[in-house]
Amino acid sequence: MKSKLFLYLTTFVCGAAIMGVEIASSRFMAPYFGSSMITWTVIIGVILVAMSLGNFAGGRLADRSDPQQKLYQLILWAAIWVALIPIVGKYLIAAVAGAAIFLFPGNPVLAGSVIACVMLFAVPCVILGATSPCMIKAATSNLDSNGRIAGEIYGLSTLGSICGTFLPTFVTIPLLGTDRTFYLFAGVLCSLTVINALRNRSGGKKAVALLLLIVGIAFSSFSVPFVFWEKPLLETESVYNYLLVKEKDGVRTLSTHVVLGTQSMYSSKPGLTGLYYDLALLAYFFLPAVKVEEPLPVLILGFATGTFARLSRQFFPETFIDGVEIDSEIVRLGREYFDLRADDARVFVEDGRMFVKRSDKKYRVIFLDAFQDVTYPFHMATREFFAELTQRLSDDGVLAINVNMRSQQQPDICDYLTGTLAEVFPTVILCEHPHYYNRIIFASKKPQMQSIFNQRISSLPDDHPLHDIATQARSGLSPAKESRYVLTDDLAPVELTGFRMLNQQITGAFREILMRVILLVKDSMA
Repeated sequence: MKSKLFLYLTTFVCGAAIMGVEIASSRFMAPYFGSSMITWTVIIGVILVAMSLGNFAGGRLADRSDPQQKLYQLILWAAIWVALIPIVGKYLIAAVAGAAIFLFPGNPVLAGSVIACVMLFAVPCVILGATSPCMIKAATSNLDSNGRIAGEIYGLSTLGSICGTFLPTFVTIPLLGTDRTFYLFAGVLCSLTVINALRNRSGGKKAVALLLLIVGIAFSSFSVPFVFWEKPLLETESVYNYLLVKEKDGVRTLSTHVVLGTQSMYSSKPGLTGLYYDLALLAYFFLPAVKVEEPLPVLILGFATGTFARLSRQFFPETFIDGVEIDSEIVRLGREYFDLRADDARVFVEDGRMFVKRSDKKYRVIFLDAFQDVTYPFHMATREFFAELTQRLSDDGVLAINVNMRSQQQPDICDYLTGTLAEVFPTVILCEHPHYYNRIIFASKKPQMQSIFNQRISSLPDDHPLHDIATQARSGLSPAKESRYVLTDDLAPVELTGFRMLNQQITGAFREILMRVILLVKDSMA
């Protein structure tokens, strides 16, 4: 084994590079296609097929000529491809997403994600998959040891893959970003070809030049934004999300997708937002009236940058708010860009369900606004989770849930959520407002919550800032329809249901992007 140390190092690095590309590719796809189980299935499936094809091709290639020479030629080509991903990949994904709307109108997200994954990530994985047979052939000097050598190479490749799985997730992506993660693996692969050229005293000028170019780009400020058709205030990423901060007409918004969804918004002007947070404020009118000075404990699951907390404190100053947000970077952005202050809420950075499990505090209002990209995290939409929430809700308390998607196909996510809530809460009310796209589901242990709301609204003075929205919402309040669809920890097809709705939403959104790009190109040519 000692005589083949460099070959074994190559095996380890190639295994790490394959998994590094796979992990980083998920972050590359997320701003356009999300990071749900479906996107991950596409990525894993495409890369496994690519590796399999590479194994077949590499075996034939290794038998035709000098396997060691071919090995490092393949690695150099893989390094070139991986280095090009951050430079051209975002344009390619945007083009594929736009084309999929017209070519595959019934399922543009699935078709677009498969095509984009094949075009961007399959080729380097085919090439790296072809290196394993070449390594085995190059390391084998006689048939008596070929089994041991094959075992060592596959074992080291697997160890490399383990390293390539954890390194991007916990080190390079949080510290360097996705683009530099690709440059890092490209540079390491290129370094192998340089070292091999030096060891064999053969020409390696091209490899050295490529390595210097990769290092230069990685350390430069050059970066292609995902939203290349406009200039956002900030585009960054965290361990959990792609994060996009935009500002228009003095209003700042936070999104985790290039075109869909608004996770937070902020305006220096007080008042309602025009978004679903306004409807969620109606939860306070389902509570029996109490003395103004009595503290009102509130829990927000999916706190983001604190939009709902600020509105609650503005219109209901007696609220004392606990917010739970899994992404610490979103909380940091809240303080830096969205005027999140310490007195707005006490913020806990952890998973919402874990917080509910460990907490023993009772709340009169719980607002569930947790999302994974633009879809629901399944473990916070199940019967078991809602049963846990009842333990944190006071006897007269109200649970409000934001539903951000609509679908013409049934059942949609609202049917699942109302059906699941009805298994736990005696009263479930759906709120649909003519001026708001989102819907809010209200649930309570009290059967008379509708009458409490009507009484509270009737006593509101005409000049109250919430009078109009509450009065208009009254006609849109209705007991949730009976549904046989119940989500459990064992069976919760939230992602598939959300995927169908995402197809409809993303079609309209990317058509808008396409028009922006066309106008941008037209203006640049004028």
